[in-house]
Amino acid sequence: MNRNIKIRIGVGFVQRFLDVMLIPLMVIYFSQLYGAATAGVLTMIAAAVAIGCTFLGGHLSDVRGRRSTLLVGEVGSLVAFIGMALANSVWESGLGVYLFYLANTGLIAIVRPASDAMVIDASEPDIRKAVYAVIYWSTNVAFVVGALVGAFLYTSLNELLWASAAATGVVAVVTWLWVSETKPEDAAGAAPQQRNWLVSMLLGYVDVLKDRVFAKLFWGILLFTCVQVQLSSYIAVRLAEEFTPQRLFDLGFWELDVDGVNMFGILRSISCFLVVCLALYARKMLARTSDGKQQTMGTLMFTAGYMTVAVSNDPWVLIAAAAVFALGEIVCSPSRQALLADVVHPGARSKYMAVYQLQFRIALVVGPLFVTLGTQVSSVVISLLYGVFGLASLVLVQLTIRDRDAGRAAGVQAPLATAGQGAQR
Repeated sequence: MNRNIKIRIGVGFVQRFLDVMLIPLMVIYFSQLYGAATAGVLTMIAAAVAIGCTFLGGHLSDVRGRRSTLLVGEVGSLVAFIGMALANSVWESGLGVYLFYLANTGLIAIVRPASDAMVIDASEPDIRKAVYAVIYWSTNVAFVVGALVGAFLYTSLNELLWASAAATGVVAVVTWLWVSETKPEDAAGAAPQQRNWLVSMLLGYVDVLKDRVFAKLFWGILLFTCVQVQLSSYIAVRLAEEFTPQRLFDLGFWELDVDGVNMFGILRSISCFLVVCLALYARKMLARTSDGKQQTMGTLMFTAGYMTVAVSNDPWVLIAAAAVFALGEIVCSPSRQALLADVVHPGARSKYMAVYQLQFRIALVVGPLFVTLGTQVSSVVISLLYGVFGLASLVLVQLTIRDRDAGRAAGVQAPLATAGQGAQR
């Protein structure tokens, strides 16, 4: 792999680790200071800032370059972490902590489209599945380790903030010393540059939204992600309320009884464990399997697993279903990311990745909506909705694969060469 890719994989691990470790702790911190309702509002404001800064980062990366955008975000994040630590320990200002937290949230959001675009820039199509398999694996390891560290060290917030500042400082130094620019020569945005940067940015994103091939893949991945977040929303609530305490196993000298909350933890642990253990091995096993077959097999397994978890209260059935949906995710996620890299326009990769980031935000809104819907309909109806989402996702992704392959056969190199061509794809 290109050195830039290796560095971005390592940096991505550190940044995701810090996110998973600190975000729940900051929510708890603000809840203790201002109450749960106010903390919820503050978190929503931070989410809105992240969305706006993601679009800004995508524009800056395509216009000014990946490396400079990364440095702005990473150095700024270092300053923000230092400010959070000082506001918490020296100034003892909850407002100061929040303002620096808000700044850090925005700065990290600026970095992500540039980082994602750099991975595409620096990777050849024939190794992208391998690259995304490693990224997928490292992301899940970061989630597992970050959650454990945050859970056990939540009383040492100030120390964690200083440690986060130190880690971010190392990241900024690594980027400064060893990351090179990868922006293609024509990557000045899909829309012609205007005197007003805001107009230029908006026109660039209008072109991205006109790209019908990308739109199919975006909605396909969004539907998949909407089901994926259900484990931590509707399914977690259902298990807590409906799952009756029962014995998981009895070995004579050791017996284990579980309730709904225990089962939720077991399902999450199984999912993460399988991904960490099998994600890289699965890539080798599937090397000769076409993208279409990987997406069909993986999405059907994933959907069937979630449909089962949505209705069953048998612990071993739930465990088996969790293994099935985790394996399905392992099968289709890396190739789907490689497909995304194939269909984005080289001249506006960061903008595409900024729009792509929206699917995570939208899915996090859909999760609580299913919790509300679950109070009005049965779990069978929810399970059937998961089936509809999964099958619709599969159809849209398969249509994208068809369009990509047709473009390759016709010798099409770039999806969007100039403004306004997206609607013609």
